[in-house]
Amino acid sequence: MSNHLHSDDFLLSTPLLLNPQNNKMNELRNEEEGLSNPSSATNEPQANEQLMELAASFDNNDTSSPSYSKYSPINLLSFCQRRTIEHYNNISLSELSGSLGDLGTFIPLTVALARERKIALAPALFWAGVSNIITGYAWDVPMCVQPMKSISAVALTDTNGSGNVGLDAQSVTTAGILTGGAVLLLGVTNLIEIVNWIVPLTVVCGLQIGVGIRLASKGMTDIQKLPWGGGYDCIGMAVACALLSMFWLRDSASQKDKKKQEQAKNDSEGNTTNDVLAATGANSATSSDEDVFQENDNVEMGKVLNNSHQLETATSLNPRSSVSTTAHTNETFDFAASSAPSSSPRQQNSSSYYLRKVWSRACCCLNPFPKTPHPVGIYLFLIGCIFAAVTLATAGPDSGYDLPLYFFGAPVAINAMKDVTSMSWWNGFLQGALPQLPLTTLNSVISVCCLAHTLYPDKRDPALEEKHRTDAVITRREVSISVGLMNLILVPLGSMPNCHGAGGLAGQHRFGARTGTSVVILGVGKVLLAIFLGGSALTLLDALPIAVLSIMIAIAGLELVSTGVKVLFECVQKEKEKTMKQQGNESVNGKAILQKNATVAMVTAAVIIALKKTHYGALSGWVVHVIYGDGFRNFVVWIQKKRAARS
Repeated sequence: MSNHLHSDDFLLSTPLLLNPQNNKMNELRNEEEGLSNPSSATNEPQANEQLMELAASFDNNDTSSPSYSKYSPINLLSFCQRRTIEHYNNISLSELSGSLGDLGTFIPLTVALARERKIALAPALFWAGVSNIITGYAWDVPMCVQPMKSISAVALTDTNGSGNVGLDAQSVTTAGILTGGAVLLLGVTNLIEIVNWIVPLTVVCGLQIGVGIRLASKGMTDIQKLPWGGGYDCIGMAVACALLSMFWLRDSASQKDKKKQEQAKNDSEGNTTNDVLAATGANSATSSDEDVFQENDNVEMGKVLNNSHQLETATSLNPRSSVSTTAHTNETFDFAASSAPSSSPRQQNSSSYYLRKVWSRACCCLNPFPKTPHPVGIYLFLIGCIFAAVTLATAGPDSGYDLPLYFFGAPVAINAMKDVTSMSWWNGFLQGALPQLPLTTLNSVISVCCLAHTLYPDKRDPALEEKHRTDAVITRREVSISVGLMNLILVPLGSMPNCHGAGGLAGQHRFGARTGTSVVILGVGKVLLAIFLGGSALTLLDALPIAVLSIMIAIAGLELVSTGVKVLFECVQKEKEKTMKQQGNESVNGKAILQKNATVAMVTAAVIIALKKTHYGALSGWVVHVIYGDGFRNFVVWIQKKRAARS
């Protein structure tokens, strides 16, 4: 769904029309229906045009009217109501599975920081959940909320090789505030675009590849530290989860290709649209017992009735489209009737029927050819929860777990600035903010916007896409402001320093998330856990098996690597087409272009993997781009254009 409030959505979903401009819309609607003036029926086309123009003014954020403000409480309430309806309609197993795709990174860092008393777990969970919910409402993509990794790494090290003392709880707070303020300044002043202009896209690809390999290697390293046996949290369990994950993840791409081939075959045979719908309905009817993801018939009919009601409302606003609307409604009801299950009432009431339904749902994870992708995140999380429950149920007094579990008892908001000193600000700036700022700017702003642009081409803003920008889904300025406000406002209240990460977005997308509904679901879960089990949240999260969490980290990392490689080949293809267009012939050395771009990306990734410093890798890749790639030549061309413009 689009992030913008279109005119049709506004007319159909806005419940309260209270300002003068909305009253004018009501008058036009009454005139169109012939209620206020019987003679207005003759001016029906003119009234329709005026109504559409007035709705378009809302769609274009027309602020020329003194009574209109897109930041007014009424418009904000309408936006929240519309997004809530969208989230409700988007709830599915895929979105629920995708919401768990980032837990492999979130849980280990959060639990480790809470163990070392560097954060308070209940406020950290609560405000992370609030940030998830706000993010899910603001953007219609699964934008994750992660702990800042550089600050977390320094905070988890009491002393390093150079003898410097790591960050304490107060320094973690100041580091988050300083980093958030710097990123907010980059976003508000739009200086983030200068950073994006300096950093080429091939370096961003190298960032994604390097960070992805680091995530995957971290998961594998954590598994290597486990014993081969002697308990369920072992290497054997990790191998089993890895094999099952490969089985669950293998089908989505092949199924999509198979569906496309079948659709193309049907089109080539000259099948009409009604025939295709009828065949789809017949297949749905015959496979109702085996398809574990088949929706309930009442829900399906409710959706049809809801669509019919919206179509009737649209017809009342624009009678000229009544013919096409009626035809589409009839087709919808015909399809709903044809897709009804063929089971008789006696067969549905039989015990064998219910046993087959229960068995099919229980064995859904073993279906080799599902009609929808397996919710891998749900499967892995359920496996982890089962073993965690067994661990806590059989834990003795010397197990180290804080048992028994208890409800409430932990505040969700604290004053994290209470014991902050000037030394805390200095340590937070020197050891926390300085190493974190390049990582946040590159991976949490530039890279994540490029990743969203690649993963969701149907959600791109046409105006930004025409300018050939790589942030047409979510702009870099929006993400910078989001990261800045999230830390400036929430860290003093007990939140840990958070940001948006490309690895988390890739993981949630790989596990099935496609909209902002997934992060809203995750945010609600974090908030409820913090409120009801805040005092025992550390015990619950600590009991989850490392083997399962490590596999989730590895899957998220590999998804980020594959996306970086995909974007790299797209860069090569675009440069090849651009060169062919400039030279006017087809004699372009594609291998040389590939080698040049791949060298920049691989150097970036290699430095990140070897030195474990993202900003070092970005700097190295940029130097290679300037010397070995097209950086110096592009700079010379830019200087020549500036001189020509002045003359």
